[in-house]
Amino acid sequence: MQDSKDEHDPRDRARDDAAPTSAYLRFAGAGVQLALTFLGMGLIGWWLDSKLGTAPWLLIAGIVLGAAGGMYSLVVRVGKLTAKSPPGKPSLGRDPQPSDTSVSTTSRPASSASERDSN
Repeated sequence: MQDSKDEHDPRDRARDDAAPTSAYLRFAGAGVQLALTFLGMGLIGWWLDSKLGTAPWLLIAGIVLGAAGGMYSLVVRVGKLTAKSPPGKPSLGRDPQPSDTSVSTTSRPASSASERDSN
């Protein structure tokens, strides 16, 4: 009889497989929220323009405010989504480890003509 710790529960595997899809759906939701904020504020501005006779200024103001609010909300929401990653798994959109960009000069082969002539 095997120990229960060695067995893999199929529900755990399904949960692990669904995790990336769930994260992508949250990102898609953030994009939809951005678009709806643009649209909603634009419609409010258009409606106010029709009532107050100030066309097109409140429409433009609504779109600008919708863009600013939507972008702020998108940055905050995506920042929270990328910060929440399970231990041992990289978060979406971020490098899992800092890359080493330093160049080692100690093990460089002799490739220049002056170095070959001197040998």
